[in-house]
Amino acid sequence: MKSSLRLTFALAAGLVALPVFAADTAASDASYHDAAVAKMRAQLAQAFAEGRSNQQKRSKAQGNNVFPGTPLANEFRAYPPSCAAWPLPDRPSGQTWSTRMPLFTRDFNSGAQAPSETVTVTIWRIACSSSGSLAPYNTDGGFNAMTLMRIDRDSGREGHKDVYPTFPYLFIKQGNVDYSDLASFVRAASEPNTYVSDGPGDAPIFYSTTYVLENQYGPTADYLHLYSYAFKLLVNPYINGVNPVEFNIPDYSPTQSTYPDAFAPLPLDGYSAAQWINTVHNEGLLVQMTEQPQSNGSTVRQLVFDLLTEDLNGDPLWLVGNAAFNVGQTSVTAQVAYLGNNLSQHPYGTMKFQVSDCNHLDVTFTANSGLPAPIPTINGLTTYDRLFTPNGMTCE
Repeated sequence: MKSSLRLTFALAAGLVALPVFAADTAASDASYHDAAVAKMRAQLAQAFAEGRSNQQKRSKAQGNNVFPGTPLANEFRAYPPSCAAWPLPDRPSGQTWSTRMPLFTRDFNSGAQAPSETVTVTIWRIACSSSGSLAPYNTDGGFNAMTLMRIDRDSGREGHKDVYPTFPYLFIKQGNVDYSDLASFVRAASEPNTYVSDGPGDAPIFYSTTYVLENQYGPTADYLHLYSYAFKLLVNPYINGVNPVEFNIPDYSPTQSTYPDAFAPLPLDGYSAAQWINTVHNEGLLVQMTEQPQSNGSTVRQLVFDLLTEDLNGDPLWLVGNAAFNVGQTSVTAQVAYLGNNLSQHPYGTMKFQVSDCNHLDVTFTANSGLPAPIPTINGLTTYDRLFTPNGMTCE
């Protein structure tokens, strides 16, 4: 069972409950939808204006900051930043929760309400690094995941812009947070690792799209939703007389059959670039991830490394090398050389690199036979620990 949720809220005074269920049927469908959406936007603007003014200065109230922001870890992140980059996957995988439901629909030319369009809404998770880090989204060091929601239009309506459905509003029920709380608002984004970009509530949906469930920055409340833990998600299109749809999502508890990626090595990328150490062998390993420009304008990713160990006499010994790899590749084997006098390079063998999780790098050594003394013969697996986290590229 997951540990108790850290969800304590101090809501802004004077905010009224959100209109999440069907309202007065005497009102017209269009006016009901527009009034509900306008109320939602006003409430969110009121709640977040004070805090955002500290981050984004108002045009008539200049501040003193003439520089843009520097890369920092988002304290309101809902998953490890190293989990994904744009684009989001366009096909659900693993365990999924799906339903058919109507969305509020508009005419492109007039903007008037059109007959609702039924779409397929699917919720699923993808595995992130499971190194046991405690973070804003993880209170027990368990497995981490990113929670995605996809809205699929039927094939006959895909890409049609004459009449289009609009994005619903999303609310979470978890811990002591209920749908009637402003803190239940869920921000959805079509690009991962965002900070405060507004969700697409009531925005047109022309093409089937995947969204990631994010946290909303709120100065007066703790809006950290724990999406890897059990929660209920309410999807409300604000159609008069139509109740919203509720998804009941359990704790994220991956197995080899349901989420094999949770147990697989991570793809090699910039997050693998770090200083790694092994205190048992008193070794330091510096790994860089580079992009080498090609004549055709493309780039080739390369892993470049320098390993500081010691020879049989206890003197410093450098093993160096590099190897190219493809995007998405989870291991790479490099030819290795040791440095001799005048930095001359001599063949040593091979090293296979594989990132088991964000904090651990597995290196399998295969030394050439007949290495001259005092060069040590290193064979087998050595695991290195990450020494530092790179600025702005939080790997957890």
